[in-house]
Amino acid sequence: MKRILFAASMLLLALTQSALAETRIGIYYQIKANDPAAVVAALDKYRNSTTGKESSASVTLSQMLANGSNQATHSLSVSYASSADMDAARELNRGSKDWAKLQAAMSKAATQVSQTMFRSTNITAGSSDGITSANPVNRFILMNVEDPASYAAAWTKMMSSRKSNLPSNIFLTMGNGTAATTHGVAITANNMAEMTALFDENQSNPAWAEFLSSVKDIRTVEDDSFVIQLKSWGS
Repeated sequence: MKRILFAASMLLLALTQSALAETRIGIYYQIKANDPAAVVAALDKYRNSTTGKESSASVTLSQMLANGSNQATHSLSVSYASSADMDAARELNRGSKDWAKLQAAMSKAATQVSQTMFRSTNITAGSSDGITSANPVNRFILMNVEDPASYAAAWTKMMSSRKSNLPSNIFLTMGNGTAATTHGVAITANNMAEMTALFDENQSNPAWAEFLSSVKDIRTVEDDSFVIQLKSWGS
């Protein structure tokens, strides 16, 4: 059995690494907004500008629901189809007056608390087809994972036992500064009622207890937050 699990985890890691050649990448900003309406207005103005209309970035503004002692009130997820796409977007903004106006407006409306680069692993469960709300809720669990292949295999096995089909995924984190995080798990639900129902389901699922036991020595949870999406720009 151990040989089978080891082989499965190695295959999963190999498939993941090959898929990373062209995968979604972005930066997650946590901000403390003193004027949330001005943040929305600044982003609206930029996306309607000449430069903004050409940008391929996908931007999502969310409000923090719970994030411990973190002073951030909102978050901005800015993602691109690939690292090359990110480079192209940065080049587009270079020297742009539209971009300079956005930066000036954002500096007045909010203060940056943190930023983290993230990259998709293409390890997913559930389906986004069930998310119909205009303001879905996300839970982000950031971790330090010492054995990514074993963790991914255990997570995938556990997720296959769920009754829920809510979408979830594992992503890589980079550029964290002094934060000791390597990976994260994102879970999306239409509302908090669905999110708490998933929590209750996990507690009664023997596979969940097995999963926690199997990863307790290879991963440490460093951060846990809930956000609600307010508005998105781009594809």
